Amino acid sequence: MYNILIVSEDPSPFAELTDYLRREFFSVYQLNCDEVTRSSDEMRQYDFILLHLTKDSENSIKRIQDVKKHSSCPLYIFSHGHNHDEIVELLGHGSEGHIEVPFVASVVAARIKAVLRFLHQVKRNGANIMRFGKLTLHMDNREVLIDGNHIPLTNVEFKIFQILVEHRETVVSKDKIIHHVWDEDSSATDNALGIHITRLRKKLTCNPGCDLIETVWGLGYRLNLELCEKQDQ
Repeated sequence: MYNILIVSEDPSPFAELTDYLRREFFSVYQLNCDEVTRSSDEMRQYDFILLHLTKDSENSIKRIQDVKKHSSCPLYIFSHGHNHDEIVELLGHGSEGHIEVPFVASVVAARIKAVLRFLHQVKRNGANIMRFGKLTLHMDNREVLIDGNHIPLTNVEFKIFQILVEHRETVVSKDKIIHHVWDEDSSATDNALGIHITRLRKKLTCNPGCDLIETVWGLGYRLNLELCEKQDQ
């Protein structure tokens, strides 16, 4: 059984999600924001943390840092009214994902379960071999398999996929991907990245119409772990 912590001054937006997770056999706990810094030992028992943020960006960053200081488990931030630039900044301070309030409880629960399944798989197989449904990634020899069949990727395609895996369930900005793949090459553009993303999507598609690489308009790209899991069913 996994332990989920909700950190919020107002638990009401999480009432339905709390009930849903408990029906799925999760243990759900709640703390207010001030209690986080007083509960270092307790924080280590949680497998996933949901942090509810206000519109105050400066205070929001401090709250993220306080949580990450006391826990290394996955962290999702929940907020309402932040613009794209503010969300990117918040994600850059250690969160694994952002969810807009209000939200659909079943969707949030599915995303939490997908991340936890992924982490369990990594722990079981070793950090250098990762599996997502039908897709397997061997980091050491830079090999990608679908249903055991080798998928030939160019060096650029592998680097793109690598950074999406390393920042799984987090939106990775175009600038960050470009810097990772091409370093300081000024000739690299958003259009060039888009072409490589399109080619990579085609190679990694296990089922027609299913894109494992999700475009988050105005922000960047994200690996859709939930879809990876569904393709194995």
